[in-house]
Amino acid sequence: MEPLSRQLTNDTSLVTKSFEDDLSTHGCKPRLSIPTKASGRDRGPGLQWHKDYNAETKLKPRVLMIDYVRKGFLYTREQVEGSHEGHRRVVAQEIHDIATLKSIYKDGRGTNSVLRIFHVQNCTWATKFLIHKFRIKDNDDIVGLQEFGDWLLQKKPQRRAGKPLLIGKSWKTTADPWRGVTKCSFGMDYMKHYPCGDAEIEDKETCVSGLMGYDDNADNPIHRYNVYSQRLSVYVQYAAPDLQIPGPDFVSPYQGLEHGSRPLQELYDNGSTVILFDNSETRSIYDSLIPARGEWESRWRRLAFYLANDHPEGDGQVALECMKIITQDIFKAIVNCWDQLLDASWEHVSILEEKIYEQPADESRAPELWSNSAHWLKYEKLMFYHIDIVNDMRKYLVEIDGDLTDEGLWLKESPEDFDRLGGLIQEDLVKRTNNLSELMYKSVGIRDSRQSLQLGTSMWRLSWITFVFLPLTFLVGFFGMNVDAFKDSPSVKWYPIFAVPFMVVVFIFWYLLKHWLTRHRQSPHQRGVYEALYADLHNRRPELWSRAGPRNYVQPKGRVSKIKWWLMLHWMSPKRLLLPRPPAGQVLDDESIGAFNRLKRYLVRKWTPEIEVIGGPTPDPEVGLELVNDGVVGYGRTADLGLEGDNRTARPALGLNPSEERDVVLADGVEGGRNSGVLVEEQTQRGPEREGMGLQLRVPDGGVSR
Repeated sequence: MEPLSRQLTNDTSLVTKSFEDDLSTHGCKPRLSIPTKASGRDRGPGLQWHKDYNAETKLKPRVLMIDYVRKGFLYTREQVEGSHEGHRRVVAQEIHDIATLKSIYKDGRGTNSVLRIFHVQNCTWATKFLIHKFRIKDNDDIVGLQEFGDWLLQKKPQRRAGKPLLIGKSWKTTADPWRGVTKCSFGMDYMKHYPCGDAEIEDKETCVSGLMGYDDNADNPIHRYNVYSQRLSVYVQYAAPDLQIPGPDFVSPYQGLEHGSRPLQELYDNGSTVILFDNSETRSIYDSLIPARGEWESRWRRLAFYLANDHPEGDGQVALECMKIITQDIFKAIVNCWDQLLDASWEHVSILEEKIYEQPADESRAPELWSNSAHWLKYEKLMFYHIDIVNDMRKYLVEIDGDLTDEGLWLKESPEDFDRLGGLIQEDLVKRTNNLSELMYKSVGIRDSRQSLQLGTSMWRLSWITFVFLPLTFLVGFFGMNVDAFKDSPSVKWYPIFAVPFMVVVFIFWYLLKHWLTRHRQSPHQRGVYEALYADLHNRRPELWSRAGPRNYVQPKGRVSKIKWWLMLHWMSPKRLLLPRPPAGQVLDDESIGAFNRLKRYLVRKWTPEIEVIGGPTPDPEVGLELVNDGVVGYGRTADLGLEGDNRTARPALGLNPSEERDVVLADGVEGGRNSGVLVEEQTQRGPEREGMGLQLRVPDGGVSR
């Protein structure tokens, strides 16, 4: 059984087609939409990373800055990506120290950068610098994002009762007319699973749960993954120079900052910017939501190259188009992380499912089921936070440029992706776990009911044993009394003289009470069991058995066969075993078949092939059917009731008592002359009526001798 299929998201624009370049395997899965080059355009230049990371350097903080340069402006040849004429230029730089980051803003941002992207990975010093550079943590209620700044400084999720509390928040769009920018932001916690025993993971406080998986040989289930919580924050800023500055009633929060110092545009970054603050639990730049040098980063470095020719030439419009794609990519990376986690969780549930189906009544699995239910509840809650963030950011991002005509174009594919993920959590995890819980508790209930019945049967047997030995106890107490009747100490012979007759009377009374009265109240046998037994014996020896019971006219050959057949007739008589069916709407109490009855059924099955009858029928069923057809045994078309002295031994001329005659099944006229053993009501015009097996039979009166 495979997990529910992950539905592909529909392409929403020309710039969101499948990526054809063979890039690094880190990042999103192929099922997510990645841009491709427009038709008729040459492939862009190959991406080059100027420094390789090893096991030591990959654990150091890293900041990737990508600048989309104005069309017609060139940096040095070594800095420019996609420098073909007619394409916009992209500058990418990896930063590993605060001095390099500050040097970028030595002369301010300038006016040549249309859009700037920062990807901050496990970097506290870069986070603090960018908070100041973009004036994020400001106490001013109009232009500040004080709460978002506090969120950024907390690299790990909050804790409650010693466990991670996974949440997500979004901050609505605000405008800063003095700087000429509009901005919005969001932050979310997400879960990422890592193989167990990873030495790079030091902090166990962020561990959310553990997942079972198969070993490398896919043979044995083991504790394979640990799920950790990580935090992602995104800040989006758009340069809108046409914002109107409030009247003189509003005092500028930047008053005095530009005097005696640098201009305002040099103090803060007032251009269009997208910043990702990405932290990984392993401190590796390859384990964050957007892996270093992965498909997403490679996509952003080539984004201007893949823009279609018919896009507007305005720098502001180009920045908006790139921001739409980048923000959509961020949420697709979250969807990809969810997909990988749900696949591992699906395998975890499948392993537990196999264990429970092997032993459904093993209640020792209950704690594991409860733990799983608690984990899936965390999945659902976190998914609700993510869905709320998607819905909020779709509204806030539309407001960032003040143009409401593009409503619905921001994060167009995300609602469908997250709805699919919510359905997968319900179908693959929650419902399957609930079904396992119901199965286990039902099986435990059935087991407990069976044990209760066995205990009741044991108590019933103990009661009968007590009933049998109670008279002996009475006699012992009676003869042990110190009274005048025993003052001369009579002989011990009087004890068995009184005890033996007393026990005989008790056993007779017990037999009548247990068998005779109980049989009149309700048969202790199950009707369906013996109907199936008759059918099975008929298939084995049709000359001895019919589907309604044993044939009472069979003449066994030999003393042993006669004794066995007499016992089988006595034990398996339909009149004793099969009571009439209850009326419609009435249910009779079915009692279980006891050990003695099971022994009788075993002996009947064993003796049936061993019975020899006069005429030499063999145990072969086919031969037995031929004997019935030929009239040698039974009442076929060629067997006549009046035959005497013939070599056919169908029915002896000896007289049968009325009870035996009522058991005989007459099937004259059945197709093929075969007596199938099924009760048949012969419809004839003449003939005496007889009752047999609860049905009224009409026996032909032509030439019948009794």
